Amino acid sequence: MKKILTLLPLLSIFSLGVFAQQAFQAGLWVGPVSSQISGDGLGGWDKFGLAGGAWIRSEFGEKWSATAGMQFIQKGSRTKRDTLNFQTFAYSLGYIEVPVMAGYRIKDWQINLGGFAGFLISQKIIANGIETDPNPPFESIEVGATGGATYFLGEKWAIELRGSSSILPVRPSPNFANSLSYYERGNTNQVIQLMIHLRF
Repeated sequence: MKKILTLLPLLSIFSLGVFAQQAFQAGLWVGPVSSQISGDGLGGWDKFGLAGGAWIRSEFGEKWSATAGMQFIQKGSRTKRDTLNFQTFAYSLGYIEVPVMAGYRIKDWQINLGGFAGFLISQKIIANGIETDPNPPFESIEVGATGGATYFLGEKWAIELRGSSSILPVRPSPNFANSLSYYERGNTNQVIQLMIHLRF
């Protein structure tokens, strides 16, 4: 399994080179992120961050295309401030992600579906303003599925709503008690992104 997790990011990066051998479009994307960590016991889409990077796209006929990108993205989860004791708690994670998606265009809309590999570059717990390391730590590689819809505002600009989720746990469950429980198999990242695209 570890070999597969290592190969997936390499294949994703290799796909960038494959697209570059064909006629392609390229550009940048940036936008806000809302995320949560399933299985951490905090709940809610209360962790906000940013994502941004570059993408390339190859078109196969009038409707089909393939897009690959590389982006920095902030993920994690947090609790709202306790109104009684004013305690705060958050997981803050930073990843370099390589998403690869197939697209199907319908007039000014495009439906996207694919996967991604993420490389963890930072992880910390922030409790009442004090930073500590998570224990157990998060995995260095994340593999997940992603999909969404893009609306083209013209030749240069587009806006995309995208959701993604880890396929495999990114961290062992810190409260493991029931091996048959889906929610105790480990933590997974869930993310919603609203991305603005600029084509060169």
